[in-house]
Amino acid sequence: MTGRLLVFPWRRHLSIDDGKEAAERILATPIAERRAKAKELLLEDPSTIVFLLGRFTAQIESAPANVHDEAEFLYWFIGKPRRKIGVFDEREYFLGECALLAAKACRFLSRREEARRWMDRSEAGFRLSARHVEDLSRLAYERLASYVEERRFEEVLEMVPELFETMVAHDMVEEAIKTRFLEGWALRETGKLVEAADVFTRVADWARSVKNGARLLAGSYVNLGQIQAALGDGEQALRMATEAMPIFRELNDLLGLAKLRWTIGDTLRAQGKIPAAIEAYREAQKEFGALQMRADVASLHLVIADQLLSLGQERQAEWEVRAALPVLEEEKMIPEGLAAYGLLRESLRRKQINRDALRDLHGYFRHDR
Repeated sequence: MTGRLLVFPWRRHLSIDDGKEAAERILATPIAERRAKAKELLLEDPSTIVFLLGRFTAQIESAPANVHDEAEFLYWFIGKPRRKIGVFDEREYFLGECALLAAKACRFLSRREEARRWMDRSEAGFRLSARHVEDLSRLAYERLASYVEERRFEEVLEMVPELFETMVAHDMVEEAIKTRFLEGWALRETGKLVEAADVFTRVADWARSVKNGARLLAGSYVNLGQIQAALGDGEQALRMATEAMPIFRELNDLLGLAKLRWTIGDTLRAQGKIPAAIEAYREAQKEFGALQMRADVASLHLVIADQLLSLGQERQAEWEVRAALPVLEEEKMIPEGLAAYGLLRESLRRKQINRDALRDLHGYFRHDR
């Protein structure tokens, strides 16, 4: 959590070991039982909360649904009724941090509207804490990441430089690198492949020099591989994926592995290896499913349907589309006014899939984070 949680060491009520033990007891207690046992569990102690937030942060890539539920509970526990947490601004900071974790989890789970609400709550908490510049900068990064998913690339490219400079000025090295990572995504998605490759190469170099840079390094490899695939060098793209795979495994980054499988599928598809691409997409589906990321599973149904049409398997493709659309509706993933969605539903009614509409729709639901 970038060291921000270490600003209260002299305010702890519990020792470090006691706080860790209390956090473990809380996590072992079902959420529904925690309020009644709050005093017994030391749930209002700042040191306990520090360890809980640290645990949630470590799990965000491998268990986003669980992190959402845990962060949501802790946010409302601290917030209502109003509790005295610590002696200075701990309560406000913890509210901001819980909401930020919930927002990030929602973003991973493609719950975009809920993510926006949590970002607003996070901002309200951070603005009342002592180090609001650093905390609001982290929140600004999260907003930019959501803009990438909403394909608001021009806004990302406009906002990255100032945010990057702010983070550098406040010694937020890892966050600053992540912000440039978003810039690379935006450049890649707007067709500026050479510029994007330059950014990701620099991000990879920076990532090798920071303590917690492994995930950024692996992500850079993935994106450089995607760029190589787009430029027609499928073999180099697969080599980059090979470099990234063991890093994600060592980190137990299940989300990173799922996105990497998707990228491998894209690369194989670009090489014309359709059956192998479909196999990779289905592996990605399994991994997203294990993470309870239903929208990504549904999006891959659309991608697979497109490839099945290439193989002349219209009936199987129709099944994939029919499996996807209800989930995207339930998860509120259909952008307002998106014509492709309506065209695709109409083509299903006529028993002949509109492939242009299918491609427009699954192109909207990218796996980038």
